[in-house]
Amino acid sequence: MSIQDAESALDDAARLLGDALGVDGPGFLRERSEILGIAPAAQISAGGTCRLLCAGDGRWIAINLARRSDAELLAAWMGHEWDGAPWDAVVHHLETVDARDAVERAQMLGIPAAVAVEAAPGLPVRTTPGAPRRAKDSPLVVDLSALWAGPLCARLLGEHGARVIKVELPGRPDGARGGHPEFWDRMNANKEQRTLDLSALAQLLDDADVVITSARPRAIEQLGLDLERRVMERGLIWVAITGYGMADEWRDRVAFGDDAAVAGGLAVAGGGVDAPCFVGDAPADPLAGLHAASAAANALDNGCGAVLDVSMRNAVAAALIDSQYARHTDQEVA
Repeated sequence: MSIQDAESALDDAARLLGDALGVDGPGFLRERSEILGIAPAAQISAGGTCRLLCAGDGRWIAINLARRSDAELLAAWMGHEWDGAPWDAVVHHLETVDARDAVERAQMLGIPAAVAVEAAPGLPVRTTPGAPRRAKDSPLVVDLSALWAGPLCARLLGEHGARVIKVELPGRPDGARGGHPEFWDRMNANKEQRTLDLSALAQLLDDADVVITSARPRAIEQLGLDLERRVMERGLIWVAITGYGMADEWRDRVAFGDDAAVAGGLAVAGGGVDAPCFVGDAPADPLAGLHAASAAANALDNGCGAVLDVSMRNAVAAALIDSQYARHTDQEVA
């Protein structure tokens, strides 16, 4: 593959999903980059917080310092204090360690990181059916997610007639509030926005038809929202968007759109094993959001509750693998 091939694979996947929803799928892949006027620069992500770096064993990893806490954890990750620029310290440390060890220690501390690999098969959405649900003309969607993939899913469901309430917990606002206001408005302006404590949230969930989350399973369990019971007994549709999927051995790994795409094989597809590069602006986010919206819309039409387990990594990997299969088939026919 090449960067152009990888971009085409993402576009093809987004187009199919968008067509089913009646929207411009590829346009959502580029929405944030067009607003911010950003683009990736080889081993630096479009947003600038994620970098591809070579470890001591010659393998490449993506490490994402998107939050202040990520940089604050670097000393614990390296095992020693450091001076100077954070990325200089990261580069020097990686020269002394293997890629997989570096990623495992980063993830143990909660720093988003992934080894750059080729795409491997995986389901973008795993569906566990639940109880039948009562049909409504205007279903209620409770958006508990943050940043990009989940809010995009909720936005698309809202554009299809759902009533959407975006809920943030006291003291835990959506991190996207600190970003570009136009992008925030694109994702959330047409939603009712509320800050609720857990007691009020539980009451709202009793009326919800769809709940969208983007927290890792451990965090969801700690909130005690009882979402699986609501799926199996009340017919709730729970859209759970995570970096690696709730059924994966890495279910509790943290991920953002750029490093999840690297884990899905995009950087290797774009530049090769020896010189992987970023492709697009955190495409695992919008692609997962499109998958989530499509699956949720289908579940609403089917009239049954479900757990929709959406993997950002697998959304990218599936786009690449499907594209490779299609090209191979075309060559055989020719």
